Amino acid sequence: MNQPQFQALPSYENLDMIRKTFPPLEHINFDHEFKNMEKSKYFIIRTQGEDNVHRAMKYGIWTSSSRKNERLNEAFSQGDVYLFFTEINSLCFSGMAKLTSGFDPKQHFKYWLIENKWFGLFQIKWLYVKDLPFKLFENIKQIQKFEGSDETIKSVYDLIDCTELTLENGIKMVEIFKKEESKKSLFEDFSQLDKLENQSRQQRDTNPNFEKKFQELRSVFETIPYSFSAASYERRQQRKPQYGYYNYGYYQQPQYWQSNSGFYQQEQYQQYPYQQYQNKYQDSTDQKQNNKKEIQQPVNLEDKFEMQQNRKYKYDKKKRFNNRNNQQIEYVQKYQQETIVQQNI
Repeated sequence: MNQPQFQALPSYENLDMIRKTFPPLEHINFDHEFKNMEKSKYFIIRTQGEDNVHRAMKYGIWTSSSRKNERLNEAFSQGDVYLFFTEINSLCFSGMAKLTSGFDPKQHFKYWLIENKWFGLFQIKWLYVKDLPFKLFENIKQIQKFEGSDETIKSVYDLIDCTELTLENGIKMVEIFKKEESKKSLFEDFSQLDKLENQSRQQRDTNPNFEKKFQELRSVFETIPYSFSAASYERRQQRKPQYGYYNYGYYQQPQYWQSNSGFYQQEQYQQYPYQQYQNKYQDSTDQKQNNKKEIQQPVNLEDKFEMQQNRKYKYDKKKRFNNRNNQQIEYVQKYQQETIVQQNI
């Protein structure tokens, strides 16, 4: 993918200039008419920071983790999908956007807040960009259930990222965005966010290691776009099991004697293959077993029973205890030496 060129304005006070400069923001904050709202899908998007929303607004793109992308892509195949954006630790919703394309696993944006974490892209267009405080949405509740836990009732602004809203709650949120006015928006921070984006671009464009890692992860992601995790991939790369992990496939690591010079590579060792050592060991064990059989002699069953009944130990056993007058009395039981019994095999 050809990365979008860096764009910025000296000031973001003029809303008309913003609309002309950034095509994804061309229709923001108009009185939109929504059709087929009953057949649409609505999702809460909770991002890690304002940087990602800033890029999403300027370039009209979005992506998330593999499973969330799969969820959004499936919803898009069924009808219109609307996204309500907020940031972690924020106290407001910052905007509302609409998906305009399905998920493309072969298109990637290099300059998200965290490098080499998110891949693939949706195309989006923005309908509203304004800060609406959570107080306006506190009466909109929804049940959320996590796997292995009980159901809990939460306000919509407390739902986790990529939670699908009920139809009723989604329509309520759209109505609030339509009618509520706000003078504050993320545009107030765009100048600072532009500087951070420009610095990120310069650092990553001049770092060959970043490009190498990006291409490596990109190639793996495109083979499994809905199950890929960069963190999981890196953990597997760091491990060194018997079967290594490379390009999301498996290969057998060479054995120690194949990859290291030393005794195993010497000519003396090569003259005695493993099979010869094994045959020699087998011959020696067979010979020992034959010698044991020659030494052992059969024992008559009657003699064997009598010897077991008269078995004695090779040590003396002493018993000490006190009598009624608390006088210590010692009994010594003497036994004969133990009789050795040969086992009959």
